[in-house]
Order: sequence, then structure tokens, then C-alpha cells
Amino acid sequence: MLLSGVLARAGVFDFGQALLVGTAGGFVGDSLSYFIGARFRVRAKSLGFYERARPRLERLMRKFGVLSVFIVKYVYGLRTASAIFYGLAHFGFSRFAPLTLASCGVWVAILTGLGFTFATGLEKLIGDIHRFQIILLLAAIILITIYAISRFERRVIEEDKEFFGDDDKK
Repeated sequence: MLLSGVLARAGVFDFGQALLVGTAGGFVGDSLSYFIGARFRVRAKSLGFYERARPRLERLMRKFGVLSVFIVKYVYGLRTASAIFYGLAHFGFSRFAPLTLASCGVWVAILTGLGFTFATGLEKLIGDIHRFQIILLLAAIILITIYAISRFERRVIEEDKEFFGDDDKK
């Protein structure tokens, strides 16, 4: 979503379009996760991870009520898992949908707004990351090449053959 703000700032598309598409994408993803949880509810209840996670989810729902749907979006790593658990927990899509839509809208607005506002700094950061990725790729290629050569050399030594030797002498 940060990148969508940068692209909106560059004029690739309108800021409003970024908000609309980002919110719709988040809502669709969360809704699919919810329906996966609702669809496999019976089977999931027999799984150990569900039994271990269920008390925590229920505690979160008791403590924050329906706002837990909104709040959990901002906890790293819980967004998709929580939508699945809300489907498992009979939360009700009519309660889940408006809260997740509002939460997605706020989250998209924050991230897209940050990308739009700090476009120049993000472009530099993305450029630095791109350079770092190239360096990592080159390092990986060099390491793989060294490994392959050493394995090949080891195999030639173990077989006690000369690579450029004459095999006709037997």
C-alpha cells in the first residue's frame, strides 16, 4: 500500500483509486479468509491448533467485543488468521463485514497516505533495497558456483580420475 501511495503521487493513478482498490482488495481477502473458516468449521474444531488458539480468540473478543475485528488488523501476522478464526467462531458475517471494511479502509488510508506523503524517501529506500537485492543475488550466484565446482572437484577426486586425463590407458 505504501507503493500505491508513491504511484499515486507520481500520477500513475488517482489517490482515491488507490484507496478504493486497496480497501476492496483487503475486504475481499478478509472475507475469503472468513468464509474458509466458516466452511471448515466442523473439521477445524478437531484440530489441536484450533483448540489451543480458541481461548485466546475468545478472550480477545470478550475484552474488545466487536472492535476486536477492527483492532486485530494492526497486529502483525494476525490479520488473515483472525479472519479465519472469526469464521470458525460463528461470529456472523453481518457483524464481521462492516467492521473489516472500515478497518481495511483506515489501514489503506494510513499506508497509502504515508506512501503519498513520503514518496521521495520511499523511492530512495526502494532503490536501496533493489541494489541490496542485486548484491544478494550476485553473492548467491557466486556461492552456488563455488559449491558446484567444489562438489564436482570432490567427485573427480573420489573417483580417482584425471579430468583431462587419457582414459585409453587400461
